[in-house]
This record gives sequence, structure tokens and C-alpha cells, in this order.
Amino acid sequence: MADGAGENIDESKNDVLDVIWMILGAIVGVVLVTKYVQYARLPHGEKVSVEQGIFALGIFVAPCILSTRIAEIFRIEALRGRMSWGTYWTVLSGMAASIFTFLGVTGIDDIIQVLEYWSSLPKGSP
Repeated sequence: MADGAGENIDESKNDVLDVIWMILGAIVGVVLVTKYVQYARLPHGEKVSVEQGIFALGIFVAPCILSTRIAEIFRIEALRGRMSWGTYWTVLSGMAASIFTFLGVTGIDDIIQVLEYWSSLPKGSP
């Protein structure tokens, strides 16, 4: 940290903040992967191409990484005292809501549809 402020901050608090934003990113990632599987009509239990697998993995992992990285940047600014923690939570909550809306996750019904889709698939190995 450039100005030395906040260097002795408890790292466990930082880890908890990272996990909060990583979970939100994972929710978005799961919804995106589900929508991709549905729209691409990928067959359950059959092999997919390498490109399809990489794409699905990318759209799952990217929101986790991006949300955690954005939160880290703002957390550092809050620890330096350049913004209050209230501003941190306000800005990141607004960003999370905007990202969810932009990506099509507009309510709990989208998450419920994901759970229903995955639970409706045939059980057991192919």
C-alpha cells in the first residue's frame, strides 16, 4: 500500500469480504452456465467439445474472478481511508445489482429455475 495506512489490518476480515463477492460471482456463473447449456442444447451425460467445455468453464469462473477483483480494489481504498466502509458497501451492492441485471439474473426466480433445471436432469451416471 502506497501510503502505509491499513497495513496491519486483520487479514481474516479481508478473506470474508472476498468470499462474499466470490459467492455472488459464483451465483451469476452458475446461472450463466445453465442458460448456456439450455440454449446450446448440450445433451446431458454426453461428451461436449473442448471448446464448449472451455467456454462453460470460462463463463462460470469469470464472474467469480471479476467480482472478487473489483471488491479487492474498493476494499484497498476503504482500508487506506480514501472511502468509508458505508461507501464501499453502497458502491459494491449497486454494482452487484447492476451486474446481476445486465447478465439476466433479475430475481430469485432465476436462481430457482436453475435449481429446477439441474434437479430435473436424469439421476446417475450416463
